[in-house]
Amino acid sequence: MKNFLLFTFLAFANLYLSQSNQRVSVSGTKYSMIPPEGFEKSQSFSGFQHTESGSSIMINELPASYEDLVKEFTSEALKSKGMNLLDKTIIDFNGSKANVFKITQVANGKIYLKQLLVFGDQTKTVLVNGIYPEINKNLEESIKKSILSTIYNSEQNVDPANVVSFSVDIADSGFKFIKYMSGSLLYSIDGKIPTDKPTIIVGNSISKISVKDFKKFAEDRFRSLPGAKDAVFKNVNKITIDNLNGYEIIAEVSEKEDQPQMIYQTILFNEDSGYFIIVGQTKENFEKYKSLFQKISKTFKRK
Repeated sequence: MKNFLLFTFLAFANLYLSQSNQRVSVSGTKYSMIPPEGFEKSQSFSGFQHTESGSSIMINELPASYEDLVKEFTSEALKSKGMNLLDKTIIDFNGSKANVFKITQVANGKIYLKQLLVFGDQTKTVLVNGIYPEINKNLEESIKKSILSTIYNSEQNVDPANVVSFSVDIADSGFKFIKYMSGSLLYSIDGKIPTDKPTIIVGNSISKISVKDFKKFAEDRFRSLPGAKDAVFKNVNKITIDNLNGYEIIAEVSEKEDQPQMIYQTILFNEDSGYFIIVGQTKENFEKYKSLFQKISKTFKRK
């Protein structure tokens, strides 16, 4: 489950941008940073974006030990998720150690570069991800400088309900809200993350994309989920929720040395070329949780 969360959220003309001098709080988090000039607060995730260049900076906080999680960032592990590790540096950061990774990834037919700052302690790991197209490589230094300006503020207000642009109803489902993470709401049955118990994640696309074949996109998006590359689909159904058209996919998958699990995915396509996504995962009582995932999905509403 730890890897499922980690790689789920890793898995989305030249212009010069100088650094601004204003520190800005990151919505949905207790962190702030100094974004590059021209970057604006995102309405889709915790961070900043520059629409013209297709660049973004986002923050994720995972409830997992930094020392344990950073070990997952190996060349082999990243390559298995479609990413290539170019460089890794250990730095002094805010009184402790942190890792900075430089990564490449192909998405939507374009090559992207990532400057990824990873730090934390025994209870949490923070990922600050600066993403920019390869053709905008000149942004590298300003983005890296920005992610390194990240600081924590315990007094900063965090209210996930005021950040996301959607809602779902989990009443009587047994699921408990755990965490807001970069545009997504995380729920689990036992109130813990990571966990081996059933989980459900509700979120939206980070950027606007043009989708011509909804079914193919939904199937490809499903196969990008951890452990789902070779999944055999049990159901692929057209679905309409909140006047949005999309596809529901259900599959049972089995990873080496792990028990089988069911993965449920619903993608709803928005009018502005974005999409909303709901992903449920369980290793137990497949029929029960399939029904619960479907019930929760049907309560989805845009704000």
